[in-house]
Amino acid sequence: MMDHTQIIEDTLRQLGVGGNYIAQQRAVTAIQLAIEDEDRLLYVTKNIYLPVAQICGCKWTAVERNLRTVVQRVWRINPEGLAQMAGYPLSEPPTASDFIEILAHYIRRSLPTPTASLDQPGA
Repeated sequence: MMDHTQIIEDTLRQLGVGGNYIAQQRAVTAIQLAIEDEDRLLYVTKNIYLPVAQICGCKWTAVERNLRTVVQRVWRINPEGLAQMAGYPLSEPPTASDFIEILAHYIRRSLPTPTASLDQPGA
């Protein structure tokens, strides 16, 4: 699967979360996993928090806490930008898992779609 680290980092930066946070690095990894397989969002603890914790060498509870920190920072700095990315009004900060889903969906939509080559049969 393609590495979307740069676009995820740029998107988080637009929302007010820079690279100087450990939480930002963990959010990038979590969002990357959700972009690669949206079914991971069905069981966030098992399919996102645990793998991120393993990659980062911490407990899954630390990953969840870091993501809540990112959400609170975004909500304090740029709630309008987050609502725009969500595509619907937000009256309160989203949960950590909802935040991952919002950003993964937004980034997935913004990626260029592969086009069929004219050289391929059936194109």
